[in-house]
This record gives sequence, C-alpha cells and structure tokens, in this order.
Amino acid sequence: MNEFPLQKETLPGGLRTILLPRHDREAISFLVLIGVGSRFETPQQWGLSHFLEHMFFKGTKTRPSAKEIAEAIDSVGGEFNAFTSEECTGYYVTVAAEHLERAAEVVSDILLRPLFPAEEIEREKGVITEEIRMYTSTPMAHVRHLWQEALYGTHPLGRRIDGTEKSVKALQRRDFVRYVARHYHTPNTVVTVAGNFKADATQNLVKTLFAPLSTGEVAKPKLAPKKVPVHRFRHEYRASLEQTQLIVGVPGLSHNHPDRWPAEILATILGAGMSSRLFTAVREQRGLAYAVRTSLQTYVDTGSFATQAGVRTDKAVEALDVILQEYDRIMEEPVAAAELDKAKNIVYGHLMLELEDTHGLAMFAGAQEVLTGEVLTPAEMKTKIEAVTAEDVQRVAQKLLKPKLRAVALLGPQKSSRAFERLLH
Repeated sequence: MNEFPLQKETLPGGLRTILLPRHDREAISFLVLIGVGSRFETPQQWGLSHFLEHMFFKGTKTRPSAKEIAEAIDSVGGEFNAFTSEECTGYYVTVAAEHLERAAEVVSDILLRPLFPAEEIEREKGVITEEIRMYTSTPMAHVRHLWQEALYGTHPLGRRIDGTEKSVKALQRRDFVRYVARHYHTPNTVVTVAGNFKADATQNLVKTLFAPLSTGEVAKPKLAPKKVPVHRFRHEYRASLEQTQLIVGVPGLSHNHPDRWPAEILATILGAGMSSRLFTAVREQRGLAYAVRTSLQTYVDTGSFATQAGVRTDKAVEALDVILQEYDRIMEEPVAAAELDKAKNIVYGHLMLELEDTHGLAMFAGAQEVLTGEVLTPAEMKTKIEAVTAEDVQRVAQKLLKPKLRAVALLGPQKSSRAFERLLH
C-alpha cells in the first residue's frame, strides 16, 4: 500500500475524527471508540464497561426497543457490533456504502440517547452471567484470565473484563448513568469512517450527529505495578480437563515503547505461524501440542509477552521446559539474517491482511488514535519494521525474557504445580 488517505481532524468541542476514504471498496465501516475500558473501573464497578456496552443496544429515545435498533441495520444487510477491552470500548457498523447515513445515525443514536431501562438491566444480568460462565468453562479463554492474574495480581489489569457474577449482579442503573457522564464525552471519543464515501459530506454528517456529545475531562487509569509480582504462578485445578492449558511469559512493553517493533519481531520468530521456533519445537518435533503461539499485548504504560499452548497433560512439564529453552536460546544466540527477514515479512504481511476490509482499516487507525494519540501509516510502520536488526532482537530478548521475570498460568487436571514452578527458578 503506497498511499494511505487518512484525514484526521479535531473538532472545536474536542471530538476527534479520522476519515479513510477508499473508493475501491463497496462498503463503509463507521466506528466510534471511547477511551475507557475495564482497567478504569473501581472494584465496585467491576464489569461495568462491558455491561454498558450491552446496554447501549437496549433502547434509545427514538428507538425504544432492542429490536428496533437491530432492525435498523439488519434491514440493509449490515453488521452491527461492539467490544470492550482493558483500555477502550468500540461500537461499529459495516454496511454497503449507500447506507452510510443510516449507519452513522444509528451509532450516534445509541450513544447519545440511551434509555438504560432498569428492567432491561436486570434481564441482561442473566445474559452476562451466562457469558461469564461460557468463558470460564472454555479452557483456552479462562487460562488467559489466570494469566492476567499471574502478571498483575489485584491491579485492575489482573481482573477479567466481564467481571464476576457477584459484581455484575450488584450494578444498578445509576452506575451506568454516572459512568457514561464520566467517560463518554468528546475528548475521550474518536469517530473513524473507512470505505467508499465523500469526505466533506461525511465530516459534516459526523459534526451534526455528534454535536450533542458533551465535553469532559479524560480520566487516567491506575498505573500498572512496576515491580515483578510476588506470585508469578497461577494454577487452577480442573479435574474434568483432558488437556492442559498453559501460558508462560513476562511483563512486556507499552504501546509507544521504542522497542515495540523489535519485540514484535521477537514474538514472531518464537511463536507466530507454523514455521516459528516454538511451533516447530513443541508440535512438529515432539508432538506435545496442537497449537502454540507467542504474542505481544501492549497497554498505555505496560504490556505482556506471552506464549500460550494447549498441551498433552502427561507431557505438560516437558512442553513448558521446551518453551523456556527456546526463550533461553534466543537470548543467547543472534537471529540469522534469513530468519529475521522472514519475521519482518510476516509482521508486515499480517498488517496488510488486516487492512483488506473497511472494518480493519477503521480499527487500524481508530485504535492507534484513541490509545496513543497518533496514527502511524502502514508505510511508517514498514519503515520501523525494516529498521529492526538482529542485535535489536537479541537485546530486547535479553531485557524481557530474564528468568526472574517469568510467570506462568496453568489450567489442567494436575493437583500439584510443583514440577512446573521448579522450572521458573
């Protein structure tokens, strides 16, 4: 991609807009991102960011029912959804380009004129309770909850995004109203539109629709702990499992850290794809797992670098040992030029695939803006990727992967975790 037609503007009230007109597409995606997520919650608000995301779809002053909201987009064949992360919440519609105005109007409607009916809140508590149970009973998902606890302990980043059954049941309508007033305002909001549209007309449309959005002050989350957690091992025994899920890794880097790209290359070499070192060592050479993957998670002030695998229970200790051996090896030995070049191609190639559809384009730009305050183009990212050297990768590996920093989350039928814990010392 040689051109990236990004038009960024901050409106007088503080609302940020990003337009990505692409006339070679047949669709548009209209995305609104709010810079608040689960790590902004107090213990009494646990799960509120996610619950609130649900409630915006339950009725507005102009569309009093959830069915009316859904039909507004369903009737034109569009996709309407939302998501909550630790640091932002997003609401988006993707439709055929001719329905841009409807997409924008519906998203603005749910965010600016929600009803939050008390009876709907009580009913939705049951829905979210079942969602919590679903993810808790899904080993690949639940081990990630354990990993956050292992790394961040009682800090908000250590809490699962959807809350607990107890915390969700305690939330009341006034909590939703106060939270929206505190966080859903112009300085904390980014509106991104990507696809086939006319820029000037779309910018005017956004200005008009979001004019009622109030101003406010941007909240800052509680800073992540700087010290290595005392409890570096989180083990949950579940006798019914026939496979062991484990995550091993270390504290990582923030969104804007200067070593972000060397760390991405490092994660790619270790565990991104079927030709990565860990996939080869754990699955192909030893047959210990079906899937193994290393990834980088970044936040405003911290992050994590982790490898996740679902492994044979009788060989789980061996699998962890193999992963740690590969961590040690990449710290000790410089990466060969061919392997480095392959990793760079993988990182950039994945980026290009994400930008193939309008939703990917909108997320690419909008997420950068709401989380970092700036948007790097694909060309700028490619320059940073290409600049990474083998020395950079080894230096970052030696910085991040130190044995004393390693933590493990384990979910499986093992009653004792001593054999696993010994590998961390």
